[in-house]
Amino acid sequence: MLEFIRSRYRRYRTPTDRGLTLVEALVAIITIAAVTTAITPPIFIAVATRVQNRKAEQAMQLAQGEIDRVRVLLDEGLREEEAEELPELAGDDLSAVGPPDSAADLLSDINSPTTALRIDVDADGSPDFLVQSFRGKQASVFAGGRQVPVVFDLGVRVYSIVAETESNFSGLETTEASLKFTTGQGDTRERPLAVLYTQLGQSDSALSLDKYRCHLDESTSTADCTDEEPEP
Repeated sequence: MLEFIRSRYRRYRTPTDRGLTLVEALVAIITIAAVTTAITPPIFIAVATRVQNRKAEQAMQLAQGEIDRVRVLLDEGLREEEAEELPELAGDDLSAVGPPDSAADLLSDINSPTTALRIDVDADGSPDFLVQSFRGKQASVFAGGRQVPVVFDLGVRVYSIVAETESNFSGLETTEASLKFTTGQGDTRERPLAVLYTQLGQSDSALSLDKYRCHLDESTSTADCTDEEPEP
């Protein structure tokens, strides 16, 4: 009886040499690789698309911020020093104004409608966006020895900084980028992330209404709506 118990005990303690075969290990490796390959692209697409949409939101905020900045200048009455901070005057058709061909770090260094301002939104010392701002058709009055804009069209386009760093302003377009699923930067290398066209004007000027009517008349131009300098 004792010998029977010992034999049963040895049987339960006998180690097994069963395990994964080479084929089973290869199948497991192939399965893991297949699953990883299947889920990786959607992850890349989701991350890249989220980053692109976030940049588009920031670009739209910058465009709206530029419009608000110019609106404040108009509300303050456009003193001579403030008038110098207005966007450059371009042609009457905003959509016909070309894309940026150069960039500046200071607003005072912009002297062309196709010069964009570099903007650093995260304060890391490296610019993230290019803001192109320009005026279209406008009506103005002669006051204080100079022409003072009363109402004008305003255009703002915001490009990713890659338009300069990677494209060097080559091949840029003016149509807003399409925010679609992407694994990279999509067409934001050539197209703006945000495009806004609007109209701004002073409401407290005695001649605002007449100038506004002139501005709305499709048969008129900037020259038609600009007061002539009075003779001395």
